[in-house]
Amino acid sequence: MKIVCISGNHSRHLYYLNEISKKFEIEGSIIQSRENVLSTPPENISDGDRKNFMRHFQTRDEKEREYFGDQKYPNHDILETQPELLNSEKSVKFLTEKKPDVVLVFGSDLIKEPLRNHLPNDSINLHLGISPRYRGAACLFWSFYFLEPNLAGSTFHYLLSEPDAGEVIHQSLPELSETDGLHDVGCKTVLVSAQDICKLLEMRNGQNSWKRYKQKGTGKNFLSRDFRPEHLRLIYDLFDDKIVKEYLDGNILSNKMNFIKQF
Repeated sequence: MKIVCISGNHSRHLYYLNEISKKFEIEGSIIQSRENVLSTPPENISDGDRKNFMRHFQTRDEKEREYFGDQKYPNHDILETQPELLNSEKSVKFLTEKKPDVVLVFGSDLIKEPLRNHLPNDSINLHLGISPRYRGAACLFWSFYFLEPNLAGSTFHYLLSEPDAGEVIHQSLPELSETDGLHDVGCKTVLVSAQDICKLLEMRNGQNSWKRYKQKGTGKNFLSRDFRPEHLRLIYDLFDDKIVKEYLDGNILSNKMNFIKQF
């Protein structure tokens, strides 16, 4: 089974690649440069919103360091690329020379033509969100904003041209602890997803096909521009980043869902 990965370059993305590399030989990876982990707050916002903005992104950086440490590039063939070159002929050449049976995607920009035309049938994206309820960008944040921390998880799905819309093979959920903040849950989602992709690959390597499920139900495709600093008031001013504790204590009643599982 020949595997190629396409990912971002943040520590969570490299952790995912390195965990897979411990159990499977990866032919190569296309690693796309991503935005800075520490974002700059917009101008002309209130002092309170600026404080929440800085807290949000500084905590994300601290938690990723805590959970993932100093991740190095995996020890296999790497093509580094910028966002505007992700879908270039150079990426196509790198991919086609590897002749992969499986392509695993996590944290890159949207795969478009011509690169998408050369993907094998088993091309699986890891989306940090439970699709179709939470599709698009920053979905773990939105599950907290809508007071559904129990729906903060990930979805493994087949790649389509539409974001996060392909048939689902598996959904991963972290175990919640009352001390978890939003970014703890985000990092724990990556940890459990890395474990689960290895189990999924073991299934395929053993000639067991994955069950595929069409996405059903309602949801929203969140765009990056949907997020505004004032959304952070609910997380930090109202709940002081203790939404999980409030949920586990029974003070927040959230929707329930049936999740898609292969095991």
